[in-house]
Amino acid sequence: MIKISVANQKGGVGKTTIVFHLAHVWAGQGRKVLCVDMDPQGNLSSSFCPEGIPEKSLVSAVFRKKKPDVMRTESGIYLAASDISLSVHEKDLSLKNYFCLKSWLDSTGEFDVILIDTPPSLGLFTVNALTAANFVIAPVDVSIYAIRALTDLQNSLKELSGVTKSPKLLGVILSSFTKFHRSSRAIQEHLDEEYKKLLFSTVIPNSTKVKEALIMGVPVWKIKGDVSRVEKCFRTLSREVMNRIEKRKRSR
Repeated sequence: MIKISVANQKGGVGKTTIVFHLAHVWAGQGRKVLCVDMDPQGNLSSSFCPEGIPEKSLVSAVFRKKKPDVMRTESGIYLAASDISLSVHEKDLSLKNYFCLKSWLDSTGEFDVILIDTPPSLGLFTVNALTAANFVIAPVDVSIYAIRALTDLQNSLKELSGVTKSPKLLGVILSSFTKFHRSSRAIQEHLDEEYKKLLFSTVIPNSTKVKEALIMGVPVWKIKGDVSRVEKCFRTLSREVMNRIEKRKRSR
């Protein structure tokens, strides 16, 4: 079972978009995929289930020492959902609460891939997501704030390694990149230099079609219009992620 947390400690860098589309690619290949929404904003959950979430399927159950009754979405992807009610648990910072998600997922062996969407800050829910995962993917947009957030994420993983077995940073994904913007090019050059071994070759383009797809609750390749380039990016990224995971496993 592969457990991947998609995390970055700043908002607006496509975490939900990447989780949503990777899940659809892998489910379409016959893998049994579980998505876990650890963000109280519940954007991932809304994309899968715009008409509402059964209370029994909310991931907040893990903080009450219960197991969520994960729901099977219309796309065949399973979901442990979130909504604003999750935020009531954020103030309980007792040590045991940082491992609630890990305890549940470690007992859930029926999935091939588990994808965890995180909030845009390092708090109780993000730490739960990191401690539960084998690997971390960090999407960044091409801005100085995203670079700082990436540094913060790496520092957080180092700190976690002193407490528990921390996940490996599998790679960094560039998103919302406009190649004709001078500052974007400069920041990409910096990322190429500083994170050369971690950068995925795939760049997720800035596309209104992706936003439209999330609102409609379908992957981008199921909406009208020329989306072949965007679809190719997500499918290529899915291969890159799996190839890196397999390479990491072989190098152990």
